[in-house]
Amino acid sequence: MDEKKFNKWFNLFIVVGMALCVIASCVLKLPGEPRKWLLILSTFGALMGVASVVLSANGSIWTFVFGLVDVLIYSYILYDSKLPSQLALYVCYFIPMEFIGFYKWRKRGADGKNQVKAQRLKGNKWVKYLLLYVVVYAVALAVSYFVLHRGGEPFNWPKSILDAAITTANIVALVMMAGAYMEQWYLWTLVNLTAIVQWAITLSTAPEAGYAIIPLIKYSFYLINGLNAIRIWRGLSAERNVAEA
Repeated sequence: MDEKKFNKWFNLFIVVGMALCVIASCVLKLPGEPRKWLLILSTFGALMGVASVVLSANGSIWTFVFGLVDVLIYSYILYDSKLPSQLALYVCYFIPMEFIGFYKWRKRGADGKNQVKAQRLKGNKWVKYLLLYVVVYAVALAVSYFVLHRGGEPFNWPKSILDAAITTANIVALVMMAGAYMEQWYLWTLVNLTAIVQWAITLSTAPEAGYAIIPLIKYSFYLINGLNAIRIWRGLSAERNVAEA
């Protein structure tokens, strides 16, 4: 099977597989869910999200259109779940970056038909992004502590450490995504793994948070898609490096 055909079937598996899992989970949990509208909203956002990540993995600019819908819905879910640093990230950063990413990908040749011209990190750019990660992580953890402490909420270290880790990886990965760097997918893998742990904890410790099953399924499929994206973007960025040589 050639690569083009493999990607077609893989994308179909991700989209259809996640859609079936998410819709089935929604239907099963709906009768006993006290806030049915939130479960349905979360389900719709998850479907928009999987469309976005599949398009992103394939270098399509339409990822930012579906992504915008997803981040708007997910922002509300984070607000409801009391995850302040992630909520601030989505409202103040992720939403604007959907527009910035769309603009920058257009400049790198992406449109409705053509893939973005991917590239790889070289030289001191590795150091630059490593330092960015360390600084943002420290700030995210401090913000989480300040918000919860001032609000009278208990500071849960394990939950806050995961929250800050996801926040930091999201920020740095999105900067790299806007620049069409292949290495973004290593950070998205970290995001997906930590998010799976986070929502699994939420689901097991908060019986009323039945809607948490949706983001748990979503990030599980994101993880599978991201691993395939590493393979695709290694090829796209290799083609770019050859062209620039």
